[in-house]
Amino acid sequence: MNTPKFGRINRTRIIMFIMIGIVVILTALVIILFVLSERKNRKADPQAVENTPTPGQTVSLVTATPEVKATDTPVIVKVNTPTPTQEVKITPSPLPTATPVPVEKEYAGLNLVPALVRNKVKLMADMAVADVNIWGGSNAKDPAVTIDTYVYPAFVSILIKCDAEGSATEHRIGCTFDAATGKQLAASEVFRESYLAVIKERLQKLAPEEDSAFLKTDFVKYDTAYKASDYDSFCIHDNKVTFVFGNGTLTELIHNEFVYDAPYSEAKAFMYKDTDGKPVGVQVREGLDPNKPMVAFTYDDGPYEVVESKLLKILDKYNAKCTFFTIGERIDGAKSSLRSIQNIAKAGHEVGSHTYSHTSFRKEDCDKELFWTEINKNNLTIAKAVGYAPTLIRMPGGNDKLVYMAKHLPMPMINWFIDTMDWNKGIIYPEKSTQETIDAKVDEITKTVLDSVADGQIILMHSLYYTSAEATDKIMEELSAKGYQFVTVSELFYYKGITLENGKVSYATNLKGNINRDYSKIK
Repeated sequence: MNTPKFGRINRTRIIMFIMIGIVVILTALVIILFVLSERKNRKADPQAVENTPTPGQTVSLVTATPEVKATDTPVIVKVNTPTPTQEVKITPSPLPTATPVPVEKEYAGLNLVPALVRNKVKLMADMAVADVNIWGGSNAKDPAVTIDTYVYPAFVSILIKCDAEGSATEHRIGCTFDAATGKQLAASEVFRESYLAVIKERLQKLAPEEDSAFLKTDFVKYDTAYKASDYDSFCIHDNKVTFVFGNGTLTELIHNEFVYDAPYSEAKAFMYKDTDGKPVGVQVREGLDPNKPMVAFTYDDGPYEVVESKLLKILDKYNAKCTFFTIGERIDGAKSSLRSIQNIAKAGHEVGSHTYSHTSFRKEDCDKELFWTEINKNNLTIAKAVGYAPTLIRMPGGNDKLVYMAKHLPMPMINWFIDTMDWNKGIIYPEKSTQETIDAKVDEITKTVLDSVADGQIILMHSLYYTSAEATDKIMEELSAKGYQFVTVSELFYYKGITLENGKVSYATNLKGNINRDYSKIK
């Protein structure tokens, strides 16, 4: 029997559809199995990281290395976990503390103080603040400190100023240091004692008895000795020197002080060296032979240009340097005298003091105010004329036996071993005398010296007499032939290794009893 064609075709199509369905089902199963297998592998691998984490997943750091520019594909960097053999270094964080770390207070101007002395100045500023707090009591608030600094080749000078609100006290501290070593200097190491005496006299006049602000003490009285240390609070400015007094130095007021300003141009003449480190005054010459005999010619009572202009030429001929003990009243009295003493200093001769008006003090109860006027006024007059203050003094008449002078004079006293008596019948105006008279006096002076001169002696002459200059020429001619050197008084004692002492008198260097004799201890 024959099957219709249409029926066979329908049966075949049904079988094909069944086969296709089976293939699709098998493919789907394969895909499902593959996905399940891949997910299982990802969970088993701890280094794999999803780009988009789900909540609860741990995210590793994703960054570009310094050598490789980051691309669209991130580089996976693992966190470095130390192995058990590695040493782990832990830096602990600072622990909090209840006590704050103190901060050093910087005072205004302290940063300008050279490092060499900064700590010392800081300590002084701290002390100034402490003093003001004590003096001002509960009223003192916020002490303000400023530090003025002056730096020179030779010195570093400081002025500390401390003021406090609510306190009437204005505290000042002056201090001066050696620029090379940082050592704090006392006033007596910078200024000669003769300048401290000048200031003492001025303060005596600035502190009258009836002035309650400045109580007189033993320090400022004319007839008592001063303490050099009372001047140690000082500051050298560019044009002045400030001395700070008080607090146990000058006044009896417990917490009161005042300042005294002196012109630097004046003070400089009394300094051992100026702010540039240059020595002040005539210095001893180098090259003298201590093994050869030396004598010191000294001339009193000048200046007098008529004789001294002639004398300077004679001294230059013999390479002689001498000491002139000068009267300030004569400097102030004539322009020619001022000119003469300036020429003497310019030629390298030593200028000493012979008091201002040649006043002789021979009694212990002498007028003390007049005494100090004669000493200090002359030193200031000479300093103004020649640029340095005298370091030696010869009292009129050679007076050296007052105990008062031995105790208080701030300079060594210089007398003589040979008195030439040139003043006795000495000739001032040669035109008014005969040549015979002049020659006789010159011969007399010359013989007096040559008959007794010896190494280390001081010779007394006067620069007022023409015959003294003529005799100097003859004496030096004779002694020069014998190998003598003609030196200043300071040079004589320097080369003999002797230090002259204030208030003591010396006559020569050849005998111990002639050196630094102290009359305050002689009864």
